[in-house]
Amino acid sequence: MLNERTQPEDEPQSTAGNFEMCSTKGDDTSRTILWCAPRAISTAVAKCLSFIEDCEVWFELYSYARAARVEYKYQTQLDIPMEYLGNEEIFQKVKGMIDILANTPFEADRLPYGSIKRLLEDSTAKHVFAKDMGMAMTEGYRDYLPKGYRHTFLIRHPYRALLSYRKMIYNHFSGLGLFEGDAADENKFDIERDDRFLPSGYFLKELYDFWRYLQDTNIDRNPIVIDADDLLSNPRGVLSAYCHAVGLPYGDRLLTWDASTEAFTKMVAPGDRLIMDMVHFYGTAMKSTCFLPPKTMPSRDELPPDVIRCSDKVVKYYDEMYDRRLKI
Repeated sequence: MLNERTQPEDEPQSTAGNFEMCSTKGDDTSRTILWCAPRAISTAVAKCLSFIEDCEVWFELYSYARAARVEYKYQTQLDIPMEYLGNEEIFQKVKGMIDILANTPFEADRLPYGSIKRLLEDSTAKHVFAKDMGMAMTEGYRDYLPKGYRHTFLIRHPYRALLSYRKMIYNHFSGLGLFEGDAADENKFDIERDDRFLPSGYFLKELYDFWRYLQDTNIDRNPIVIDADDLLSNPRGVLSAYCHAVGLPYGDRLLTWDASTEAFTKMVAPGDRLIMDMVHFYGTAMKSTCFLPPKTMPSRDELPPDVIRCSDKVVKYYDEMYDRRLKI
């Protein structure tokens, strides 16, 4: 849970045991990507870490590159290229499509996978922290992973994540008047039927598959996994361990931060106003000042049928990653 009051500090605890402590480049610089699924408090993590000195934060560029491909395919039955150069006109069309869906202007040259890879690799910042979605790195897209980055993962129980996602996506698209029929009724809305951006693995299977891919190919034999509830319950312990593992400087000043939204204007996003404009997606995190303990886990009888159905199909992937999480 996020709120605008100070979280009591916990005593520091041991961080040894199940991860490698290293800086990505072996010096005082770092390159880190946090892969997650929607509604895993990752936006608050990005805001928190943006207050590290000399840290450049990249915000969901691959995720929106995937969304652009989904929408263009939906409207034209065609695939868009992976590179911007020579395909500028196509990406201007794509931009127009998703400008409407997101209700915010995108930058056309930040939508191709090839552009994102090069931009991340070319960054000269002392520390680069990117947060993105595992669904954007399914098979066929992994050639566009940037070189020199440490890959880490943030998970959240599907009951929490999918319930929050259902509310977010319904509020956003119904607010734009894009739902009709049963989809326009929140009680009858079904994320599996009515949300064309929902991946077949409900976000968690895609995240899990990418996590396994990194290990199976020896790109990273032991990717760091943190759990959202662990972070909310013990922000000092989990955050300090995470930062130490990836080479980010940690200080207790990161446990509370400014309620201002100014930090988001400095992040590199697919559109310069994307975070500010998409309030149903990011509004709570934008105004946050700290991490608060998690609320009680919702019971099955509190969940809509679509959330139960989708959660049951993927909870085993969450459980396996949870067993391998960073334990404090």
